[in-house]
Amino acid sequence: MSVITTATLLAGGRTLPLPATLEVRLRNRVGDTAQTLELLHVFRVVPKRRLVALARWQGQTVVVKLFFARPRWAQQLEREVQGITAMQTLGIQTATLLGRGETLDGHCGFVLLRYIEGGKNLSQCWEQADTEARDALLRSVVALIADCHERGLLQRDIHLDNFLLHGDDIYLLDAGELEQFTQHGEGVDSVNALRNLALFLAQFPVSNDELAPGLYDYYRQQRPGTGLSEDTAVFRALLRRKRTMRLRTVLKKLYRETSANAFLRDWNHYIVYERGLESEDLQRFLQQPDTYIDSGTLIKGGRTATVAKVMIDGKPYVLKRYNIKSLWHRIRRLFQPSRAWVCWRNAHMLDMLGIATPKPLLMMEWRFGSLRREAYFLCEFVEGEDALHFLEKEPINSPAWTRTLDQFRALFRAMRDYGIVHGDMKATNFLVTDQGLTVLDLDGMFQESDQRRFAKAFGKDLQRFAKNWENDPEREQQVLTMLAQLQDESDYFTTGS
Repeated sequence: MSVITTATLLAGGRTLPLPATLEVRLRNRVGDTAQTLELLHVFRVVPKRRLVALARWQGQTVVVKLFFARPRWAQQLEREVQGITAMQTLGIQTATLLGRGETLDGHCGFVLLRYIEGGKNLSQCWEQADTEARDALLRSVVALIADCHERGLLQRDIHLDNFLLHGDDIYLLDAGELEQFTQHGEGVDSVNALRNLALFLAQFPVSNDELAPGLYDYYRQQRPGTGLSEDTAVFRALLRRKRTMRLRTVLKKLYRETSANAFLRDWNHYIVYERGLESEDLQRFLQQPDTYIDSGTLIKGGRTATVAKVMIDGKPYVLKRYNIKSLWHRIRRLFQPSRAWVCWRNAHMLDMLGIATPKPLLMMEWRFGSLRREAYFLCEFVEGEDALHFLEKEPINSPAWTRTLDQFRALFRAMRDYGIVHGDMKATNFLVTDQGLTVLDLDGMFQESDQRRFAKAFGKDLQRFAKNWENDPEREQQVLTMLAQLQDESDYFTTGS
């Protein structure tokens, strides 16, 4: 079994030669004791900063959290210990602190935590729960958040993976991001508390926002002495703002290495792809993507773009190659983000909002230094029927017709609330699947923050959508009625030109 040190942790990036041993000094009341930790499995790693792993210590399975960011590791360790101590003192459930210490080389600190076997994080539980169970799950977590706020604790990094569920118990993790409020013994003030609650709820799909008023009222009931307003409109607006801020933060990270995505860059390439895609076949694809188009099934040809169904590792995907049409087009594209670059961003944006689109898996630009050339976008293959043909064959007001129009209404609400313009609202750019609507053709999509410009652009989007049925007056009228109802909900946009 290999032996690792702080130098190994700093140089290892996201991969470590596990299992491995780590020599440490454990602090206790009588002094420091030399011990050995056996690292078994990495849960999470932030390169050059920290690592969370499953480990063996004194014959028991534990979780070890290692801090090795230079020169701040000692402060981060102390903040983690203080956060755990505060939660335990105030009666907030968290993983029990078993010990703390440093590595023998003195350049890395750690905490040992009780391993909660069988526990699942909130995101896993959310994915597996039905609608009724999700509502109950959210209420339980909101109650815990309210309890923390009432006791003066606020989790700054309040994301789904920082809540661990085991049976009926919910544990709060990542104590290093806790902030303690001690103003007059009244807990977290209403302004900071509601921002924190909104930040938590902003991580769920926009379709979940219909639960927001009820969850806000439930939070108020948990903290009756805070004097929070009964009006939910302000909180809903705050929720949208927090989600927009979160979108901006996450979208900035899409074009570099993260825990989710691998990143390759040299003089001729700029590539980002999902780590789960990694294989020998993928490496062959990265060298010669056009051969996969040639051997695949052509979906759409043309001067602007070529779309094909391709097989990588025996699995079907959709590959879109953005072509260079002319010398002038090549010159213009040298200095602009490619449409594959735009698709990559927009697909992740829709995914974060809970709007269905084929999962983005890879973005590749061929380059000459920083100058862009051809570009490729790879996404999952989704079975479905385009909305134009689906609605043409469905009787008006049939269950499938009504359900699909309701799904379009929900989609357009989300686009309106987050300033999203599609740019090409042909009905063939929407797939009807068993799971609902799926949005396609994202390279013309953009977000517009200026209300006047958005109103004009979104109005054109809706006009183009209605035009899909201009040769079928009865269906067109049904669509126009739906769009008029959407407009009546808000004066944010107009369907006029």
